[in-house]
Amino acid sequence: MDIRQLKYFVAIAEEGKITAAARRLHMAQPPLSKQLKGMEDELGVLLFERHKRKVSLTPEGEVLYQNAKQLLASFSELVTEMREMNKEAHGFISVGSSLYCAALMLSKMRRMREKYPDMQYKVWEGDPVRLGELIENREIEIAISSSPLPVKGLSSFRLPPDPLVLVIPKHWSLADREREAVGFQRIADLPLIVLRSASSDGMYGRIMKCFADLGEVPHILCECHDSAMLLSMVTGGFGAALLPKSVLDLSPPGNYKVLQITDCPLCSEPSVIYRSSGYLSKAAKEYMELFK
Repeated sequence: MDIRQLKYFVAIAEEGKITAAARRLHMAQPPLSKQLKGMEDELGVLLFERHKRKVSLTPEGEVLYQNAKQLLASFSELVTEMREMNKEAHGFISVGSSLYCAALMLSKMRRMREKYPDMQYKVWEGDPVRLGELIENREIEIAISSSPLPVKGLSSFRLPPDPLVLVIPKHWSLADREREAVGFQRIADLPLIVLRSASSDGMYGRIMKCFADLGEVPHILCECHDSAMLLSMVTGGFGAALLPKSVLDLSPPGNYKVLQITDCPLCSEPSVIYRSSGYLSKAAKEYMELFK
């Protein structure tokens, strides 16, 4: 059994159909079926249950799949390392970001693009737990997370705290004394658009707890799962939003105003996360250095 056969096997496992796997691999179905049968004969186990329209992994197949993914990833890293020896950063960077850290990620990508205009990028978005999974599965090399992720096998370093600010539509008029800043308790009275991850409460949960500690029930007008959409809703006059200041760094001044929060105990605590072991591409290493 060789690397090529493992690639065949993984494709079948992920597609669930031999015909679909054959299309993915740009080969005909009969040779692929023959390769699979040869692997099963060599190992002496059944790797897939054959159904009428699909195939599914047997327990033995599941074990092989998990190990094959790791082996293929390690082989790919080895090839990358050999090709990058004595060469400058090139190719592509695979990086992820949580909702609140997209601007931090993009600001450094812009600097990389200025230096390496031919560099390509693969970008993912997710909550901190999802980003950790993507790194462990080698889908991405680096993640910018809004909070630390203490998981075995992952390393990280913290970035400067990113304070929350209040973003309001430009035409809103608050009291004169609140033109530059506002108290957190006062915010509970405003119609709020809150940024919330689909699979994790994260900063949203911390904001809600802060209101609860003050004995306040905030006026939540809308829960949004996209930071760009949220800013569009604010500029459209729908409501106000609590956001880390960095989110606005790449947004051109528009139909919104930014107020400091005088007594806000909250801030985003961004971290750069990466695998503790394994090869990091030169591009990923250089990108990561931009945060230090």
